[in-house]
Amino acid sequence: MTVVNGIQLPDDLVASLLDFSKYPLPIATGSVYDPALITLRQRLNRKQAKLYTQGPNDIVIPVREIVNTDGQFKVTKRNLLTETKVKEWIGDTYEPEPNDPARFRGALATKPDATCRFIFLISDCALAPLELTRDALLRILAYHQVMPNYIDFLLVYGAQEEDHELRYSGFRTRTTLSNPHAGHVVPGLQRSGCQYEMCFNLKAVSRKEENPKDPFAPRWRIEQSAIYHRFDLKTGTALWIIGDPRESVKGMIGDVLPEGSLPRNFRFGTVAEAFISSLHTHLLLAQWASDEWRSHIQSLEATIEKLTRPALLIDTRHEWAPRVQPRAMTYVHENEEKVNETVMVIKSSVKILTSLGSFYQTLVNDPDFPNTHVDVCETATQVTRAEALLQITNGRKAIIIQQLQIQSAYQQEMLSNNMMGFSERGQKETIMMHIITIITLLYLAPTFVSTFFSTDVIKYQDDGEDKVHFSNSAMYSFLYVTLPLATVTVVLAVGYYRFEIRRIEKASALKRGEAGV
Repeated sequence: MTVVNGIQLPDDLVASLLDFSKYPLPIATGSVYDPALITLRQRLNRKQAKLYTQGPNDIVIPVREIVNTDGQFKVTKRNLLTETKVKEWIGDTYEPEPNDPARFRGALATKPDATCRFIFLISDCALAPLELTRDALLRILAYHQVMPNYIDFLLVYGAQEEDHELRYSGFRTRTTLSNPHAGHVVPGLQRSGCQYEMCFNLKAVSRKEENPKDPFAPRWRIEQSAIYHRFDLKTGTALWIIGDPRESVKGMIGDVLPEGSLPRNFRFGTVAEAFISSLHTHLLLAQWASDEWRSHIQSLEATIEKLTRPALLIDTRHEWAPRVQPRAMTYVHENEEKVNETVMVIKSSVKILTSLGSFYQTLVNDPDFPNTHVDVCETATQVTRAEALLQITNGRKAIIIQQLQIQSAYQQEMLSNNMMGFSERGQKETIMMHIITIITLLYLAPTFVSTFFSTDVIKYQDDGEDKVHFSNSAMYSFLYVTLPLATVTVVLAVGYYRFEIRRIEKASALKRGEAGV
């Protein structure tokens, strides 16, 4: 046992605080360097490039505490913006001597834990890194001796794809009611070692800004909060560490526990009151995780109804009847995936809330214990509704596929009939062209000969000598006029042919667009 500034620190805790950067390996547990701890550290190291911010000046760690000041409990808040501020906040004054770096002065811990402490690990979104450095996070986790399993829940942040991490869900607990480990017994820090710990994640849904250019764009986002909670059963101190992208949980806790006087429904005068207050916090988190699911499912219902309604009203006998566009199939499939995702997320929340209720029912047997069954049933009702919506979506999707097939067959029939009409008319025109061509060929040679001999190129003189006169100038004049006219005629013919081809192609494309092919 090491005594520093009146606070006795167990040797295991001192070793853990000195090597905080190696967390969770030096944590004060019964088995140091357990293989499971090594595996957790390896996973933490693999994720370090994306999990933390790299700039020491980019740290933002919101903290909200309930402290006892002269017998009055008050709510205080602060933002830790540097690693130095983190050390000052936990009371770590341990540093090397200025003149002799081999010697150290100060203490590793000088301040007792707050009655209730909330630490928020925030980020811009689930894909962004947490707004704290690696050393700041590991120092906080080591100082509070957070159970190592919490690392798994933090690793969902800084992910490459947010949707994949939504599938992770878990609930871990560690309870010590008697014979606590020596490293956890620190009376000077208000830690008796008789405590329970838990870490779990909850998922909520929140509304996004609508995109007027894309009415079917996603209007909702799913948020995931990684929660760690510890409660000391003898001193009544409580610790909450909450991974909170977009600061939604922080805002809710701030509304319930504003800075200043403590609200009446939160009391910490006794261990029992502090325990009940921790249960109130659980209920707040459960409410946060279930608030907007009803609106989200209503939005999905309205979107799917809008997409699939034409499939129920289609009538191929009338041209004015609504048509199902092929791209509607893509939208329906995307919303079907969203419904599947909603069912998965709500079911995971139901399991976690059920596990949470079972844990407390096992921990205590008190008739006045708050029952979380109502909240679980409310969330379970949303699961049933989402599953019903999934069945409706699948049915409407099958109807759309059937109607698209009918429309395609109908349009193919119409195109086939049009092609038959074109073919018959083309055959008649071909016969007429053959006749005209034959007649033209019969008259072409005589016409050319008679035309040519009627010019002044060749003259027959009937003066009794029967002479033939050939004129070179007349021949040149004939060619000068005939060849340009022939060229203009060919150009006009080719231009008219191309014009007709383009007109036919545009008409065909327009018909295909109207048919939805």
